Amino acid sequence: MIYTQERRWIPWTELVILFLLLAAASHFGSVRFSEWTPNPLFFVVLYFALRYGTRLGLPAAAGAALLYGWDYYRGGGDGYTLLHEWTDYQPLAVYAGLALFVGHYSSTQRYRYRSLAEEHEDLQSRLALVEKSYSDLSMVKDALEKRIVGAQESLFTLYKMAKALGSDDPEIIFTDAVRLFRELIHAESIVIYRMDASGRVLRLKVSFGSKPEGYPGSVFLEQPSLYRRVCDSRLIQLRDAGDPPRDPLIAGPIIGEEGELIGIIGLDGLDFKTMNKATADLFKLILGWMGESCVKAFREAAKLRGERYFMDTLIMKPEPFYKRLSEETLRATDFSQKFTLFQLPIEFEGLDTDSALQEMDALLRQTLRADDVVGYDAFRGELLFLLPATAPELRERIESRIRGRFGEGDSP
Repeated sequence: MIYTQERRWIPWTELVILFLLLAAASHFGSVRFSEWTPNPLFFVVLYFALRYGTRLGLPAAAGAALLYGWDYYRGGGDGYTLLHEWTDYQPLAVYAGLALFVGHYSSTQRYRYRSLAEEHEDLQSRLALVEKSYSDLSMVKDALEKRIVGAQESLFTLYKMAKALGSDDPEIIFTDAVRLFRELIHAESIVIYRMDASGRVLRLKVSFGSKPEGYPGSVFLEQPSLYRRVCDSRLIQLRDAGDPPRDPLIAGPIIGEEGELIGIIGLDGLDFKTMNKATADLFKLILGWMGESCVKAFREAAKLRGERYFMDTLIMKPEPFYKRLSEETLRATDFSQKFTLFQLPIEFEGLDTDSALQEMDALLRQTLRADDVVGYDAFRGELLFLLPATAPELRERIESRIRGRFGEGDSP
């Protein structure tokens, strides 16, 4: 690195002080510079020429010449003899040569150094600009990658939703909806309630998670609760401090195309990191899609009612009943949701089967819930009962109530 000194007075002060010291040494110390070999003034001129270039190299050479002439004069010489003999004025030529050539070399190198330093600074500025541009491009690249990945995930999410909620069977829609909330929102506990025909009671449809026993089979909307607020507002609601502790953390409505409330879905056990706007938007999207899918499935089920039920009844034929039973069995396996299944032997000797089933259906509808399923297997001569979301321990009491409804003790 080349020495630089921005304060111009310091080199001149250094030059003056050094020559004053040399003059004092020559005058008071009887030092004869002209008699030294090598001449120490050579090194003085060389020092200033190398350190500061010709700018101080020439003044140093002039000072060395004056000091040498003074020393020569003190030794008995004069100006004529000094310039007459080469051996006498040779040091003067060396001083000038050192100042010119060494000073010029130093100045040239100093100029090159400054040029290279400026070029280096320019390259550093360009490098900083390139690094900033690279950083900006990297940020843009990462943002685009996130958007692309997010778009791919969104498309995959929509695909899974469309596949899960595209069934024509309402029961499959409710089952797959639980899987969606478990996979996409990572809820630890999920509950789905269906609205009763009266519009005042919610009936448990599907439950999954760490506290399925905590969800009641029926929710009466006359009492203040999270479900009541969802029904009144028809919007997604969060559990308040005044809500019952067994209510889920967040709940939202399933709304039909005419604004009717089909049911309510509640989620619990959510990580606070997932409780953000994206999760709420996804929850809202699934709820809206479920409403449309349920309306479509209900219409399809209405078209197939004659194929699935006996005439003018809600008593299922064997094949659709066992299909419905397989769905409840799947929920019991995947979600640990209990259900009750039992059958009662029945005979219609001398009676019209359709008329008898219609009379029985009228009695059963006053005893069972809307989501309870009744089937008739003529081959086995059995009336089949499937009670979703009902503990098997209640079987005897329910069976006894049904028998009592028929007015018989042991058989209908």
